Amino acid sequence: MKNEIQLSESKLQMTTTPQSVFTHPGDNGIQIANQQGGTVNIILPSTGGALFNAATTISTEYYNLFVVGDDVFTDTHVLVDKKRALTVSEGVAPEISSQLAALTTEAIATIKTFPSIFATENRQYGRTDDDHNAIFGFVTDVRIRDKDIKIGFQKLCYIPQQRINEMATNLSIKGSSAFNELNRMHWTVKRVHLVQELKEAGISVLLPT
Repeated sequence: MKNEIQLSESKLQMTTTPQSVFTHPGDNGIQIANQQGGTVNIILPSTGGALFNAATTISTEYYNLFVVGDDVFTDTHVLVDKKRALTVSEGVAPEISSQLAALTTEAIATIKTFPSIFATENRQYGRTDDDHNAIFGFVTDVRIRDKDIKIGFQKLCYIPQQRINEMATNLSIKGSSAFNELNRMHWTVKRVHLVQELKEAGISVLLPT
């Protein structure tokens, strides 16, 4: 199987009319629409509480992993050092890095279809505290700046970060019990069906349990 990504004007289908809707209760009122086959279409809350259709298919083959410091992390955006973004040295497959690292308009549109984990660095070597949460969500904006990249995102839910440490092998997170990718700041892309792996571990991120 080729390790290549179909970029934005590719075979990724855009869907604006949901065929079925599932409500995810909570502060954000997230709804998941038209889940079928290899794609999921989502509806997200906009300013003022209204809902809008994100109108994009969600990849079941790749996901973004962002690991940053507490000082550059908020509930709406993270800052990533350019030198640690989407490079082969950060664990990105060469074929994927060559397609995405330049952050062209097409590459950014594709990145937005990847479900994402937004994490801050582990508080210990290879593990973290029980109250340390990562965020599951989707990239909504990518802004290239002088020294860093500002990533805007839509938060859907929290995931205990220690659970992610425990699932490292299944999520293609590299390292050992003493030190892994959640211990250093970077942005990488993994070829993993993130939602399915989380679901099999008992973590529901799109549909209510």
